[in-house]
Amino acid sequence: MTEVAVVGPGSVGAFFAAHLAAAGRDVLACARRPFEEYVIESPSVPARAPARVVTDPRDVDGPADWVLVAVKSHQTDAAAPWLDRLCGPATTVVVVQNGIEGEERLTPLSGAAQVVASVVYCATELMAPGHVVHRQSQMLIVPEREVSHRFAALFDGTPIEIRVTDAYVTEAWRKLGINVMANGVTALTGRPLGVFHRPDIELLGRRLLLETWTVAAADGAELGPADVDAFFDGFDQVDPEGPTSMLQDRRAGRPTEHDALYGAVIRAGRRLGVPTPMAETVGALLAASDGG
Repeated sequence: MTEVAVVGPGSVGAFFAAHLAAAGRDVLACARRPFEEYVIESPSVPARAPARVVTDPRDVDGPADWVLVAVKSHQTDAAAPWLDRLCGPATTVVVVQNGIEGEERLTPLSGAAQVVASVVYCATELMAPGHVVHRQSQMLIVPEREVSHRFAALFDGTPIEIRVTDAYVTEAWRKLGINVMANGVTALTGRPLGVFHRPDIELLGRRLLLETWTVAAADGAELGPADVDAFFDGFDQVDPEGPTSMLQDRRAGRPTEHDALYGAVIRAGRRLGVPTPMAETVGALLAASDGG
């Protein structure tokens, strides 16, 4: 039985797979294209390890203990053949995706496996299959459950932090707000995070963040206007040349995750009775830019 399978070893998936493999874990990468080695270029946590890769679900020889699903949210249905082969009653599927609806997306595809959501902090860029440039952060936040502590133990011996929290709703919405604030604006302007040093763009970012966290508060998260101020007070520490994942997708001509971010805010706002005009506007512009 495979110990860890990573479905979608793109920049984030390959980063976690590489560090697990370097620590001696049995890791299977389920990829579209073959590669022989993980290479992580990083100023803080570089890694290099041999890779075991399969490109056809029919080559999977049975369920895995752990399955990390790191495909983009809109690619989730395409991961179904992999999950059919990898999931069994003893399997735990960890959602390594943006947004707050990952557990809901993955559960119908995971059979008898247990599904655990996560909040991902990992700034990476894929240069070639298995070859990743890592800029900052290497953390997954998971909800307080017994299985989450076992998941944290899986990363013993690696530089990756697995944080188990009983405030998961707050942490999930915190990251969604940051993504909503940053991703769409960088993708639509074609500029990295330094664009927020413009006063007019900072104001736009503040409005997006406040709207998202107002919906979050209605959903039980402990987030509000003071958190918006605190976030932007620390924004000078962000690399102004850092690209968001959505900007990377736009530069590569790939579809964006606009529905997993802006759509999630809109759906939650409707459910909770909170207006979301900012998310609706940016989400519509992104959908139109994607050709939708």
